[in-house]
Amino acid sequence: MRLVVRFFAMLASATMCVATASAPLQAQNAVNLWLVDLHWTNGHLGTGAPVRLTDGGTNSQPSFTPDGRAIVFSAVRDSGPRARSDIYRIDLATRAETRITRTPENENSPTVNAKGEYVAVRWNPATLFTEYGPWVYTKKGVPSRGVLRGPDTTGYYTPLEHGDYALTRPKARSFTLALFNAKTGAIVDVDSGVPALPAVRVPGENALTYVRLDSGTAHHALRRLDLSTHVTTTIGSTLVGRTAHAWVAGHSTILMARGSTLYARTLADTTWRAVATFDNPELRNVTAYVVSPKGDKLILTAPKRFGLATILRDSLESGRPGAQVAAMVMSMQSAGKLQGVDITEDPISALGDDFMRKHRPLDGLAMHALATQLFPKSWRAFGRLGDAQREAGSLPASVMSYIKALELNPRSTEEERKAASEIERKMAGG
Repeated sequence: MRLVVRFFAMLASATMCVATASAPLQAQNAVNLWLVDLHWTNGHLGTGAPVRLTDGGTNSQPSFTPDGRAIVFSAVRDSGPRARSDIYRIDLATRAETRITRTPENENSPTVNAKGEYVAVRWNPATLFTEYGPWVYTKKGVPSRGVLRGPDTTGYYTPLEHGDYALTRPKARSFTLALFNAKTGAIVDVDSGVPALPAVRVPGENALTYVRLDSGTAHHALRRLDLSTHVTTTIGSTLVGRTAHAWVAGHSTILMARGSTLYARTLADTTWRAVATFDNPELRNVTAYVVSPKGDKLILTAPKRFGLATILRDSLESGRPGAQVAAMVMSMQSAGKLQGVDITEDPISALGDDFMRKHRPLDGLAMHALATQLFPKSWRAFGRLGDAQREAGSLPASVMSYIKALELNPRSTEEERKAASEIERKMAGG
């Protein structure tokens, strides 16, 4: 609860004006990578000052090269319908950035193998999970060969020995962790209900750790998979609502981040303890993504502007009623106290959908209603509110929302016309 109060206190202290519901959409919220040196003094972990490695675009899913001298990552530097993600590389000594791939497809979750080749999830939106999947690329970034014997529903992966992989695959409403055997081509599911993230190798052990989601309380479980026996055990809880974690080699220490604070815990001590709190305004929502092979460097990912959807999620997961949280946000917006916050429609509506799936309809409906208040001219927001109301059994309310969505929908594109037809079908009892 203290973290949520801190979020709102931070926002309330802002004095500059913000984009309101009637203002144009904000520019894309850049996601940058930051380098943090790690050091130990008398058994206590400390950090250096964070250094930003990227500037602009969406930069994500970093990994270290085997020698730890560089990182590779997925980046989208363009905007518009033809924007795609490519593999980029940064030499940590010189900070020189190199673009590795220039393919018409997307490349995500890149790594570098012992041969210096790149591996990435290769995909096209139109053929997602029916074509490509994890692929190997040459040192020059040319697609060479697929990892699996056929396309597979793989979103993320973790390289293992002998060409094997741990795969994170979407199934139903969550992801499943599976193991791919390169020799036999078999894929065996290990656990379900995991987030859309790669599993993490445990330094010095033939084991992985991953997170199993608790959709009700967000007190997620941190689990260990023994790669020799395939036995899974729970080794503690994550920070509330957080899923990304990284191991520090040589110290049996796990890192996670929440807000602007980096936390650590060991296997012996299951309490998460604050290591550092970053005061840079661009580090208000950091993720501790990966640590170097030697355990001396950490890569953080952080959106340039703090996202309203993140504040909302943290508030709801701390136990605050959705209606109360929504009312507070609207009050602060009216007072012009959301300076520097990224206020975009889809993440807020997606949050509403998520809480509807978690069987928390009051919170889900509150988030959908908030989206219509923040974006009163959005037919999509009203349509999604109508869907949520319909799912909750509030049919008269859903009809009113659908009517508003139809009034706002200009039907100027094929997408808009199809959406209007679908709403009319729902109103007719379809």
